[in-house]
Amino acid sequence: MKRTIWLLLLFLIGCHAGGPTDEAPEIAYGRDVCDACNMIIDEARFAASYVTTTGEVRKFESIEDMVSYHHDHEEAVHIFWVHDYDSEEWVRADKAFFIQSEDIQSPMGGGLFAAADETHAHRLADVWHGSVLTFTELMAGDVALHSH
Repeated sequence: MKRTIWLLLLFLIGCHAGGPTDEAPEIAYGRDVCDACNMIIDEARFAASYVTTTGEVRKFESIEDMVSYHHDHEEAVHIFWVHDYDSEEWVRADKAFFIQSEDIQSPMGGGLFAAADETHAHRLADVWHGSVLTFTELMAGDVALHSH
């Protein structure tokens, strides 16, 4: 019986190893380093991440770093992640709405942050005098990113 359980566990681990995951990544804030700029990732509300189709996790200090890095490296991506600005919960980027405002200080200076739903994004855009974008618009380059 024990051997059967061990074989089953090894099989399940083997099936999952190396492939992409739909689970939100873990970032050790204050310790993990941004894949784009090599700075320490400090603020969850601006942090972003993606998982490649081969299962590699990329972590970023800001959404603009993630977008710029992806455009520069053109990796095949399984899933993109961003944080909701207020709750700091992970949200799939393709489900989120993005606010860009010169009135907010994001880590890389692009003034870009995300909201989990469109209504909330428009409220935040009103507060921060910004504009709302979809993930498709953001990735298509319909917005000027000011990261370094």
